[in-house]
Amino acid sequence: MKKLIVTFIVFSIFATTANAQYKKGREKIRAYKVSFLTEKLDLTSDEAEKFWPIYNKYDKNMMSLHREERVSIKKKIKENGGIEKLSEKESKEILKNIQTINKQRYEIKAKFHKQVSKILPYKKILALEIAEHDFHRSLFKKYKRKKPRK
Repeated sequence: MKKLIVTFIVFSIFATTANAQYKKGREKIRAYKVSFLTEKLDLTSDEAEKFWPIYNKYDKNMMSLHREERVSIKKKIKENGGIEKLSEKESKEILKNIQTINKQRYEIKAKFHKQVSKILPYKKILALEIAEHDFHRSLFKKYKRKKPRK
């Protein structure tokens, strides 16, 4: 019984520490993204004040869709034993799910562009699209440098 309690306590501490490190890493990435985009867009203080709440909501929605796609679709494929073991019906269902998610992405992005066009000129919206792409490339390069080669 004592071993079980000690094991549970050790596991709880490990899980809490791992979760805290994960959140800390996400917060670092988020701060880097805000800094990166702010620099690239050269927002005025008035623009930034109005822009960031809208962008944060948009980004949260896009991340949610990304997670849904990554988790639910990969989970379905894995549960069925991999792509090779999927039936045509299951494959069709998964592809429909992907199309639905892509349509939702498009709708969220269109709504975001409409909202943000009331705050920023179209040149800055286009600069945002490019800056987001550059941010992801930059983040990938940073990650690639830190990851030890095997």
